Amino acid sequence: MNDIDWKNDRIIITPINLYMEYLLLSYNDYLLNKLKDIEITHGELTYIYNIKYFSSISQRELAEKLYVSEANVTKMIKKLVNKGLVKKTKDKTNKSRNLLSLTDKGEELFEKINIVTCGWERDITKNFSNEKYFDFKQKLYKLVKESVNLG
Repeated sequence: MNDIDWKNDRIIITPINLYMEYLLLSYNDYLLNKLKDIEITHGELTYIYNIKYFSSISQRELAEKLYVSEANVTKMIKKLVNKGLVKKTKDKTNKSRNLLSLTDKGEELFEKINIVTCGWERDITKNFSNEKYFDFKQKLYKLVKESVNLG
């Protein structure tokens, strides 16, 4: 995938999801090269970001956000708890619910990854003006909202 040089007719017929896949693959490769000292998978990273952005989220709510089963969330959370990145606490209003949050170690990891991620974003959007960059992010957000509404 290192050699992308498509003609305009191919660009327009290529599905958006393929572009997103290429971006994610490139991003994963970038992270692996920049963060060789951190043993974390892309899947784990997705959970860490969502736990950070939706603080005190329940495992069920996380499953719904990520379109995965609660069993899948349970397995991943167990891994992240064992790595010392995530902690579970009982919901004070509903003792059967576990609320998820990052540990101090998880927060430090998030900050480190976020710095690298911001660098990646700057690198791939270096030819965008600030206005175009903001517009691009707004359009991506709108696409996410539209895709969620389809389900």
